[in-house]
Amino acid sequence: MPQISPKSLVSETAELAEDVAVGPFSYIGPEVRLDAGCVIQNNVSLVGKTTLGQGCVVFPLAVIGVPAPGEAEGGQCILGEANAIREHVTICAGLDAPTRIGNHNLIMIASQIGAGATVGDHGIFDNYSRIGAGAVVEDYVRTSGFAVIADGNRLGAYSFVAAFGSVVHDGPPYAMLQGSPVRVRGVNTRNLKACGFGGDDIQALKRAFRELFNGPENQVNPKVLLRLASRKDLNPYVRKLVEAVRSASANEADDD
Repeated sequence: MPQISPKSLVSETAELAEDVAVGPFSYIGPEVRLDAGCVIQNNVSLVGKTTLGQGCVVFPLAVIGVPAPGEAEGGQCILGEANAIREHVTICAGLDAPTRIGNHNLIMIASQIGAGATVGDHGIFDNYSRIGAGAVVEDYVRTSGFAVIADGNRLGAYSFVAAFGSVVHDGPPYAMLQGSPVRVRGVNTRNLKACGFGGDDIQALKRAFRELFNGPENQVNPKVLLRLASRKDLNPYVRKLVEAVRSASANEADDD
């Protein structure tokens, strides 16, 4: 049976795996589902249509599945496996589309995830990070404290946002981003090495970054972008970078 503190409140219709543990003064709502190995510590609130995959740990005073301000209840949150949700984190439920968080993420103290946001796998989000409503954050992203990914924007895989950085347009993969609004400062070499990227691939990305982001105010050089896109022998990681930059440029043109 699940180990449920007598000082917690767990709805009779909530679905808890046999080895789930729930600490004191926590609330588990009627449409919540907790898979095997989940640990819900004290003073946690899980509401709405919220699902946690295997091995998730939720720390004190975190709230998952709450409606976004001004929105109705009934939204959905879907979390994958082995996520650590630290103290005071708030994850809002999505109404039009579920809020989705992948596997093996660390979401640190007082961070916020907006309604309908999508977070990939293996992310680390430092204290007070904010991922806006409808934003998309790809795999292996890192943020420092107080970083912001604004509503509806995409942040590419393996990127890093420095402290107090504000991503107000789509951020490219593999990049180190800094400032408010952020500017590309180079390749996120340390993260790429830690994730097993080879030296040749990292050097190819560095060359592409130097060529692409050498314009005034960090603007993408359109001639370089076109030339790289037309190459048949392009490094696969550089190809992904080029595709992401082209997509971001198209989105910005549509917004204008």
